Amino acid sequence: MPLIEMLFNQVVTVWRRERTPDLQGGWPITYEQVGTPRGRVRPASSAEQETAAAQGREITHVAYVLHGTDIVRGDQVDVDGLTLDVLGVREPSRAGYHLEVDCRERQAETANVEAGT
Repeated sequence: MPLIEMLFNQVVTVWRRERTPDLQGGWPITYEQVGTPRGRVRPASSAEQETAAAQGREITHVAYVLHGTDIVRGDQVDVDGLTLDVLGVREPSRAGYHLEVDCRERQAETANVEAGT
């Protein structure tokens, strides 16, 4: 077992975007669960955020999962009530142990609907 796996203290639920026809000409987007690997999520450092900003991206968190985990750019992950959009997946040092996943926090939307308006 890779030593990094001992640090994986969270369940990372991975969701993949699916587009299905609604038979009225539309293609609504839904998310289907593709896995629940163990992993770890931490806030991105200021240096990581600055590097991403220089590349025209915004990252807020970095997730770690084992190498071979089915996770790709465009997926969504949920960890302890935190929802993250996957912006990129990389394998550091090509060592075959783990993947680093750049993410951006997705803020929950709320609708304030008043009666009669």
